[in-house]
Amino acid sequence: MGRWGWRLFECDQDLDAVFNLTHELGIDIDSWEYSLSSMVHQTDMLVPPEAIAMYNTPAYAYQLANHIIPYIREKLDTDNLGEQLFAACRAKENDTDDISREPKYQTIILGALMMRCGARINAAGMEHLRDIVPQVVCSPRWTPFTDLSFRTPGKAQFLAALDHYEPGVPRSFQEPSCFTCGKIEADLGRKPLKCKRCKVATYCGKDCQTEQWNEHRPSCVPPHRRRVTNV
Repeated sequence: MGRWGWRLFECDQDLDAVFNLTHELGIDIDSWEYSLSSMVHQTDMLVPPEAIAMYNTPAYAYQLANHIIPYIREKLDTDNLGEQLFAACRAKENDTDDISREPKYQTIILGALMMRCGARINAAGMEHLRDIVPQVVCSPRWTPFTDLSFRTPGKAQFLAALDHYEPGVPRSFQEPSCFTCGKIEADLGRKPLKCKRCKVATYCGKDCQTEQWNEHRPSCVPPHRRRVTNV
């Protein structure tokens, strides 16, 4: 299973969860003009460079901000569809038939998608998302059989999104976030800075970088010395 980044939506399992979410929950959105996956950068390791470059164009940014995200937010907020999806996810959280998946992580992915477009999440939904985060296995790096959900920077990213959630305000999971506290430019007033050595990890400041150093050290490899793309 490919993982080309440390955060949410930077691995095959997250993208697969997004693509299959509504189908597995038995909710039909095939008639929608934009799917939930259209909010997520599909930049896996097999995507050609020109497809990745498209996500950095002003045209795509405009389409995402002014068409895709408002459209999906309206769909999820209409007739409490978002709450229906949450209820369906929660009903499956104790399903342990498939050992290759973490059922509660599906709810995490749904919560991230809801926050991505700024859809309404009621107080009970927010509380539940906070409650299940510590119940989901979080691995600092690849481990056999347990690398089914968060890496530490993704967990921090999700918790920061919960802390700063506002209905109607989209939350980016693609822009750089601090690998320790999960904050993004909107929270900090400036962009997090890249690790000068690996050029991958980003931090809001020296304190967060120092706090995460023991975990980050094994993967802190300069670009010219990297031998594998999978993390």
